[in-house]
Amino acid sequence: MERPARPVGPPRRASRPELRRVLLVLAASGLALAGTVAPVRAPIASAASDGLQVTTAATYTIAPARHVVQVNLAITARNNKPNVSSGGIVTKYFYDGARVAIQTEATGIVATSAGVRLTATTKPADGYAVLEVRFRSSLFYQQSTAIRVTFDLPGGVPRSRSDIRVGSAFATFVAWAFGDSGSVRVVIPAGFEAETTGSTVVRSTSAGATVFQATGITDIGNWYLVVNADRKSALTTDRIDLSDGEHVVIRAWPEDSAWRLQVRRLLTRGLPILVDEVGLAWPVAGDLSVFEVHTPLLEGYAGVFLPGQDKIEISEDLDDLTIIHEASHSWFNPDLFDGRWINEGLANTYAARTLVSLGLPRQGPSPVSPTNRAAVRLEDWVNPGRITDAATDAREQYGYDASWTVISTAVTEVGEAGMRQVFAAAQAHQIAYVGALTPETVTGGNDWRRLLDLLDEVGGSHRADDLFRRWVVTDADAKLLDERATARASYADVVGAGAGWKQPFYVRGPMSDWDFATATTRIAEARAFLDRKSEIGAAAGLLQLPVSPDLESAYESAQDSFDLANRMADQEIASLHALVTATQAVEAPRAPLVALGLIGAMPEAALAAARIAFTNGSALAADQANAVTALIDGAVDAGRGRLLAAIVVLVVSVVLLVIAILLVRRRGRRLQRMHVSGGAAEPPYATLADQSGGPFDPDAATAGSAPIEPIPAADEIRAMNATRTTDETRTTDATEPPPAARGDAS
Repeated sequence: MERPARPVGPPRRASRPELRRVLLVLAASGLALAGTVAPVRAPIASAASDGLQVTTAATYTIAPARHVVQVNLAITARNNKPNVSSGGIVTKYFYDGARVAIQTEATGIVATSAGVRLTATTKPADGYAVLEVRFRSSLFYQQSTAIRVTFDLPGGVPRSRSDIRVGSAFATFVAWAFGDSGSVRVVIPAGFEAETTGSTVVRSTSAGATVFQATGITDIGNWYLVVNADRKSALTTDRIDLSDGEHVVIRAWPEDSAWRLQVRRLLTRGLPILVDEVGLAWPVAGDLSVFEVHTPLLEGYAGVFLPGQDKIEISEDLDDLTIIHEASHSWFNPDLFDGRWINEGLANTYAARTLVSLGLPRQGPSPVSPTNRAAVRLEDWVNPGRITDAATDAREQYGYDASWTVISTAVTEVGEAGMRQVFAAAQAHQIAYVGALTPETVTGGNDWRRLLDLLDEVGGSHRADDLFRRWVVTDADAKLLDERATARASYADVVGAGAGWKQPFYVRGPMSDWDFATATTRIAEARAFLDRKSEIGAAAGLLQLPVSPDLESAYESAQDSFDLANRMADQEIASLHALVTATQAVEAPRAPLVALGLIGAMPEAALAAARIAFTNGSALAADQANAVTALIDGAVDAGRGRLLAAIVVLVVSVVLLVIAILLVRRRGRRLQRMHVSGGAAEPPYATLADQSGGPFDPDAATAGSAPIEPIPAADEIRAMNATRTTDETRTTDATEPPPAARGDAS
């Protein structure tokens, strides 16, 4: 059960009968001389010390129409004090009245005996009133008298000091027993649902009425019965339907219009503000019922929220903070946070903020210190049930003020927007340590550890750790906070080393679970990987290349290990080393043989393709870069081979050219001789015959004994003629005499 906003001090319970509140009797003694009796007044004495036996039968009946509890007390008084004879003198003791203790609220007291009204007076005492009833006549030894006393216990108006309430919808009072022994009967009208606390009674029904009865009561001083009766059908009903889906039904006593109007006004204006402040959707699917309750029934508190029932009970005391506080428990209950101090601190903080938004005075916790005598570590602040003593009341007051102090300080630092994010993450059970992907869902309740993580990681608080250490945690958990502080320092360091890369669940998971030993080990693994990432980034920067996004993704999505990320890092490092080597090879000055060997190879294009492959995260980037390096490294041999081939070609070409020239010259001489002989052309075989030294043999020619030159084409003949003419000119100029000379010679 969720408890209320703040304790209102020790509960105003009805006073219980005490042992001193016994039946008191007015005793009289008489002294008889010579057979005569002379009555003499005696001092008051308790029933235990004198002989008046009093038996009572009390009936309490709730009368809603009159707003009273009617009490009918039947008293039977019997004188059991015997006469005393001494020296011929008989002393007779008699009683002419009795005193009984009744409730201080009793009014309209009437005492009768056999239809005759008796004298009845009251005197105030400590917690009760003394009713003195005079008998019709003196009561002597073994005489009895029957007396009937009736009175009313009027219900106090709302917020009065009286603990009695009797209305058309609610009634409460405390029933007492009277006399030396007796019985008690309580009658609850039909239509009321009643319950009792205190002494044991038997429940029954009679003509639709509920009856509680106890008989044979002898321990009168300690017997009491607290009676509470509700008739919900008689409560007023005010419905609030707000635009954000808040549906509230206010159930008030018909006799208390002030409470009804104030609660309606506050909730109508305050709930929309509260919804906006918290930032979460209204959590109640149906109607939230708000009931007016007699303050003592809340056992020392101002209100109660009943989770699972969508029900609030608020005292009649009309405290604005309590009204909004209890409404805020629609969110601030174990469904959101597991911890009494968390929910009470949040309820007080947000109720106070709402009242300020409504223009009402700001309220805050009373000044407290963790060194107060009543102080308790908030982690250990549990619900005591009822507040029945000063020590419990002081402890509760401290708990409410301390929790309010912690939460309000945190909310002020984090801010309204930050707290909305904290609440949203808590409601969704999202991990506080968020990575690159959708926040993971965590198991377990949102205890103070989760709240601290959310305040730090989601809300950005820098004071929450100190607040929790000062007010919340026990000494044992303070050591856990030390471990957490060390782990968080390492975590912050690795976050910085990530330079924008989000941390993987492999690291964040144990941080969220407060498994700091595992977290520390994994943070070291992460740091080692990020050092490799820095190496990759530096090398990629020199090459003016981006780091592959696949590497970042592999790191940020690591769930169980960094194996995949490390394999990709190995690949990238290998690729970068290969690219650096290939780039250096491509950009290096090229020797002639290298340039000759690279003709047509285009290593620059191959390097560009390798760079693109690296950027795309391809595993082929290293192979492509190594191929570029190999190409350049092999260019010398390729160039040397090409050079040798070119020399061979050149030599062969020269040889062939020389042969061609020689052949051309030889043919020229033959043609010259043909010219000298008169121009008759010799048959082709004549040349062959000249070469072979014999007549032409077609078979021999066919057999290849001498090559047969092809007949020159016309173009070739013209060329040869030109060559011949040139040759002949050179020959004539060089060695032969002019034709005239030759003619002269012949």
